[in-house]
Amino acid sequence: MMMSKHVPIPTEWQADFLLKQYSLSHRLGYSLSGVVLVFLPIFTILDATLVSYADGELIWKHILFRLPAVILAITFLLLHHKKDPGFWAYPLLLTLNLSIVGMMAAMFVLHYSEQGGRLLYITQGLTLVIITVATATVYGVRDLALIYGLPLTAVIAFIVFSGSPFPDNPIHLTFIPAAIGIGVVIATMLYQEHQRTFIASQQLEHSALTDALTGLPNRRSMQTDLQAEWSRAKREEQYFAVLMADLDRFKAVNDQHGHEVGDEVLTILATRFTNTLRGGDRVARWGGEEFLLLIPSATEESAMAVAEKVRRAVAEPPFATSAGNLAVTLSLGVALHRQTESIDEVISRADKALYRAKQEGRNRAVLAGD
Repeated sequence: MMMSKHVPIPTEWQADFLLKQYSLSHRLGYSLSGVVLVFLPIFTILDATLVSYADGELIWKHILFRLPAVILAITFLLLHHKKDPGFWAYPLLLTLNLSIVGMMAAMFVLHYSEQGGRLLYITQGLTLVIITVATATVYGVRDLALIYGLPLTAVIAFIVFSGSPFPDNPIHLTFIPAAIGIGVVIATMLYQEHQRTFIASQQLEHSALTDALTGLPNRRSMQTDLQAEWSRAKREEQYFAVLMADLDRFKAVNDQHGHEVGDEVLTILATRFTNTLRGGDRVARWGGEEFLLLIPSATEESAMAVAEKVRRAVAEPPFATSAGNLAVTLSLGVALHRQTESIDEVISRADKALYRAKQEGRNRAVLAGD
């Protein structure tokens, strides 16, 4: 069976992937706990009626072996229904899986010296469990190294050091390594599928919130940022500034040099924005050659200082394009948010200030008034 090539998670998405895996741990642990609490009582009844009916002590040993898995399953369900937000789900799921394999490994050791149907029955149960827990792993082989490693190392140590005779017909023991191989394949494929699904989801979200040409956030993305900043400013009684920026005479660039050169200008402009702005400042392509800059925790003076810094960074040096060096300038309208106004109102004031900057000769930043 061929497995697809491993696709690593990009560094900038690893924190989100970690949260996604913890969410997956909740779902897998919830399902596995339900399976444990349904099927372990059934198998205990089967033990009593089909296998160990005449041996009450043996039945109690089987119940004792199953008790840790039952306790862990109940614990998982209780924590899940309490909606505990902590990162307990993954380690608890790992421990639950380990207890299930450990339960069957302990029964295997208990019945190893026996010949006949009982050992075959337990071996089949161990084989089934080995494959089943592989479907409830979060990190594939990394999880299985613990889930399989500890119980099966103990089983091998028992066989080697106990002096118990090897079964006369050991063919059924080959089920165990075969099940381990199948489990490794299943866990690896599921983990890789989790990665591919996550990456595809992130790429889709990124493309929905990113301008394809410039790589900057798009209008939809900035609207989300504006809403979050507006809520924060209102809650903390602070201010933020909105800067509307528009390239001067950009239509002439497209008409004279073509739209491909115009696209080069927009791409270079985006780079100059990101290289000039401070860490907390944000910029998005608002539409066409118009860009919106969001400056958190601003004053009129600091917002104008950012606007002037951006304007100078665009004006010098010239833009190096396939049509040669082009002199490009930018006009900006600056509006400081007021506590009583909406997002649309502050954007409207920034737009009016931008219009004034164009009227007053372009290549300048104008502060919005009333």
